[in-house]
Formats: sequence, structure tokens, C-alpha cells
Amino acid sequence: MSPHRTLVAASLAIAPLFAGCLASDASSAPEATAEHEADISFATYYTARQDLRRCAYPLCGGIFVSAVNQDRTVCADGTLADECYVADIQFSSLLMLAGVDGTIREAIGEKRESTRAVLFGDLFPGQSGLGSLSLRFAWVALEPAELRGAFHRVWHNGVVCVAAPCPSFDQEHLNDGLPRTIHEVEFKEVPGNGRDDFDSGRALFSSLGMILTGQNVVLENYGPAGDATVLQATQAFLPVVLPAIRGARAPVDSGPILGRRPPGGGGGGGSGGILNTNVE
Repeated sequence: MSPHRTLVAASLAIAPLFAGCLASDASSAPEATAEHEADISFATYYTARQDLRRCAYPLCGGIFVSAVNQDRTVCADGTLADECYVADIQFSSLLMLAGVDGTIREAIGEKRESTRAVLFGDLFPGQSGLGSLSLRFAWVALEPAELRGAFHRVWHNGVVCVAAPCPSFDQEHLNDGLPRTIHEVEFKEVPGNGRDDFDSGRALFSSLGMILTGQNVVLENYGPAGDATVLQATQAFLPVVLPAIRGARAPVDSGPILGRRPPGGGGGGGSGGILNTNVE
């Protein structure tokens, strides 16, 4: 199954969890959202910024979006641009049920370079003809930071090994095809609360995964099993619905899944790690 279809399947699976917290205006959501939700073939990951120009809505007051990991973005009218203006956001049923539309709007911010939101959806002309974003899902960072490196979605793949390093994480380079496996994720450059082991663990162990900016590095002779590929993250985006999900952290084996790298090298077994300290 492709990463896009896995993501949408996971989103649909958790939708019933929010049936009791339907936003008061959800019943009046435009029909365009429902029409587009079933087709994900054109869905794209975007960053965005608020439109601060001073003119009458809908000509101003929407947002500008840009496809991550791409030099140019395909706009609602089919043209290519560095960023595209959209007059409004059509929130998916899941996001409306979760009541997180305000959280997403607040996280977008004034600058794409430090936005706290990554948006997954597609563009269409909309009623105004100025563009609309059909938003399927979103990830939000807890604190702002300058975005450095490529954008990746990362999730735990269930692999457990007897010797480190262990290829326990799948990594999707956003808007660019199939995932690869990596061994560990390092969070020491992620600002403040974004390094929290519990929130990071819940996100990485969910099917929705976590979106991280950063770069991969190969650490030679990391452990008994050889070299390790580590994603050195600079910003972390959690699934926007995660704080509303009740339940304990996903069970883990006895290895250092959520621990820190032991002194002198990689762990002795278990799954890949989530690192908050320097990787030497």
C-alpha cells in the first residue's frame, strides 16, 4: 500500500473517536470537502503562510501554500508558481469532528519558513475561482523554529532486532514517492517541547506518523549490526488530532525504543531509538 493510502486509511480509522466532539458548525461544511475526500490521487503536502495584504476578501485574507520538497507548486488553475494563493480551506470530516480547525489556522503563521503547520490536501478552484485547499489532514509543531532540511514523514514499522542498529522506522520523503527504512531519529535540534519522548513516541507509533524536517546521516560502526542511518531532526510536527486521543503509550519491547543512546555506541537490541542527546 502506498504511503498516501496508508495515511488516509489511518485517518479514517480514528475518525469514530471524535464522533462525540463534532464542532457546532460542522453540519454546514461546504459539500466540496466531501466530494474531494474520497479521491487522494492529487493530494500534496504543503506549508503555508497567512495573507496579510490589505484588500477585500476573497481577493485577500486567505493563505499562500507551497508544496514541500519541491521547487514549484501546481496551483488550483494548473499554473506553476513558487507559492499559490487560496481563498479558503475546506476541512475534512475528520478535522471537523476533532474540532481542530482553529488550531490549524493559528499554527500556519505569517512566514512559511517558520510555520508550525504541515498541510496534506489538494487545490481546486472553489466557488470564488481564486483557489481552495481541500485539507485532508495536518501536523502541528508545538513551538516555532526555522525550517531546515527536507520534509519527511516517519513512523515505527514494528521491526525489532536482537542487535543494534535496528531498521525500525519507515521514512517517506514527502511529495517524492516510496518510503525507505532508517534506524534512529535524533531530536536534539528540535526546539523545546518538541523533544518530549512521550509525545514523540505516541506519534511515531501511530499510523499517522510524525513529520520531521532534517537530514539523514550515516554513522559507521554504530553497533554490532553495523552502520546506522539516523535522521537528525530540526523540527517536529505532531498529528493535529493526537492531543485528543485518549490512551496509554504504545507498548514497547525491552530494548531502548524511547530511551537515549547508551554511552559508547548503539543499543544492544530492541527497536531503533529516539535520541535527545548528541550522536557521536
